[in-house]
Amino acid sequence: MRSLRFGLSGGLVLAAAALLAGCAALQSSTSASGALPQSGNATPLRLQRDAALAVPHYVQRSVHPDHGSSWMLPQGTGGKSALIYVGDDSTNDVYVYDYKSGKSVGTLTGFDGPYGECVDAKGDVYIANFDAGNAVEYAHGGTETINTFDSGGTPIGCSVDSKGDVAVTSFDPGEVTVFAGGDPSKGTTYTGSCTYVWTMGYDSRGNLIGVGETSSGGRCYAGLLSGGKSMSSLSFSGTIDFPGGTMWDGKYIALGDQEADGTFDTGMIQATLSGSTLTSHGETILTCNGSAYTDAVNPFIVGKKNTPINDRQAKVVVDSCSEGGIGLWHYPKGGNPFKNIGIGDEPYGIAVSLGR
Repeated sequence: MRSLRFGLSGGLVLAAAALLAGCAALQSSTSASGALPQSGNATPLRLQRDAALAVPHYVQRSVHPDHGSSWMLPQGTGGKSALIYVGDDSTNDVYVYDYKSGKSVGTLTGFDGPYGECVDAKGDVYIANFDAGNAVEYAHGGTETINTFDSGGTPIGCSVDSKGDVAVTSFDPGEVTVFAGGDPSKGTTYTGSCTYVWTMGYDSRGNLIGVGETSSGGRCYAGLLSGGKSMSSLSFSGTIDFPGGTMWDGKYIALGDQEADGTFDTGMIQATLSGSTLTSHGETILTCNGSAYTDAVNPFIVGKKNTPINDRQAKVVVDSCSEGGIGLWHYPKGGNPFKNIGIGDEPYGIAVSLGR
């Protein structure tokens, strides 16, 4: 059984859908914003706001070690092991796993709606607190907050460029706050024409790019161009059915689509920016073993180095797989995951830190 929490078109609308064995197929939505379908006779399980607008949430959670406070096993603290960070909105915790083995190695606590995540060149991890209006920074394997970036709004994700600038995207209102050099005291907020914005990501030239929606439910594409003093409106040659987070893949800026080809699979469109025009060069679609769905907000692309300094196209992407926890996919091939980490939760944000 699952509940779906989503909404849009002129404001957040709260809705839910329950799937039961043997129940009738979900009815198609006619929403202009591309919202998820919902069952005609489903009883809401949890009516809450959700910036994802297309993220399932399980009622029954997997059991995690609960030490009451943040903790990390020794193999997670040395800086040599690659770590996966997985945010869980239902517990307000971030669970940490060894990238190679999938073993649980730690838990970070004290969040308020942990959402999208990003990593800097050193391997420090930044986690957006959707309900707290900030993002927090942790060292690779660390259990104490290094910095807090007060961005305001509803932070849905973040990105770090090669200069160390930290950009925290607010979903509603649709804006981004850039902290120069990663200094929490040097934040500047930029607002464009998008009412809602999903996580904006830096490309290799320092352009900050994101996908959003207008108040009427139309697509909009936003860019804070390198050296720019204001947000610009961009055009796009392709189609995004339902926006998701944006991230550099080492060769292209990958634009997220939570409903690729009108399904509940996750799409990542490889694009380049020339002037104010985004051009599509192909799309990766992540499926979940044929019977489930991915439908993720912030898929994380894993390169040979910590982003944002990847200079070769990545070969792995980490995402949620609704019936198998976390999935690892070949990139840009896509298809079904080549590996699953069965954590049992539906994450809102994921990051991989390769260490220092």
